[in-house]
Amino acid sequence: MRVHTYAPGPAGHGVVRHARAVARLCARHGVLDTEQAPDLTHAHFTDALFGPTIGEAARTYRGWAEGARRPLVVTVHDVPDPRGQGRRDRARCAGYAAVVEASDAVVVSAEHEARKIAELTGETPHHIDLPLPPEPAPARAESPAGTSSSLVLLGYLYPGKGHDDAIDLAAEVGRDRAGGAPAVIAAGATSTGHHDLEDRLRRHAERRRVPLVITGHLTDARFSSVAATAGVPLMLNRDVSASGSLLSWLSCLRRPITWAGPYSTEIERRHPGTLLLGNDERDLVEHISRALEDTGTTRLPRRPRWQDTGAEHVALYRSELAGFRARPGGPPC
Repeated sequence: MRVHTYAPGPAGHGVVRHARAVARLCARHGVLDTEQAPDLTHAHFTDALFGPTIGEAARTYRGWAEGARRPLVVTVHDVPDPRGQGRRDRARCAGYAAVVEASDAVVVSAEHEARKIAELTGETPHHIDLPLPPEPAPARAESPAGTSSSLVLLGYLYPGKGHDDAIDLAAEVGRDRAGGAPAVIAAGATSTGHHDLEDRLRRHAERRRVPLVITGHLTDARFSSVAATAGVPLMLNRDVSASGSLLSWLSCLRRPITWAGPYSTEIERRHPGTLLLGNDERDLVEHISRALEDTGTTRLPRRPRWQDTGAEHVALYRSELAGFRARPGGPPC
């Protein structure tokens, strides 16, 4: 089978990385990723990659989709809430509905995303989990000093990722801790267009008297080293739809502390014992304090059992191809 994977954007963007990971996993099942005479197209959509506004992003996608090889499968990321009342919420819902309408099949990465798409469009999407990243090789690179006694967040820095929360939690933990507040380490590069966030976080950390380290880009080896030695692994994006950063912690045999949101609750229900959930700040402070005393509370004995997401995608491709070829006027089998 020949599939054209389409995910425009910088190579380091999470959605682009996900698209490449899915293509690699499908290759294990005999799928060739190519633009040359593909059997079908698999696009990955998040509004930020297709235009400066959701309206422009949706128009760009629909224009591109008119010339794409069919059937056209789209994985939608960062799915908006159909019940959101703000102007931006309504605009994003309309844009995502237009993207779904322009495609032959839609894929989401979480159960709660499937419910959103069903409510938004009336369509029943296919739910295929994000792949669990491969287990990293034993880390050889050095971690930033103090990592083993610090609060660590993995991945890109962008507004809403939870670094402000991490600083506030560190300050709260430091009230009753000898030596004061633990450091916060932002392990990753800053997203394009958000470099002012670094200065704002540094000012916030200084006000709260919390040491802050922003590592910048990390090689795969250093990323693994930071994840392995982190005193307290955190995932604090309250509105995350589906999170590669959270799964990166799991792949490194870490049990991150996170808000009890739709995605984290779903993962913990399906893979019990993989997360430390907090319903409020007090819960998170208790988890963090305990982890600083005993990092064993944030370590997993083994990798969670995970679905073969490559096989699930290939099964979807075959189903869509069979249905497309069976339509009147469709291409021959």
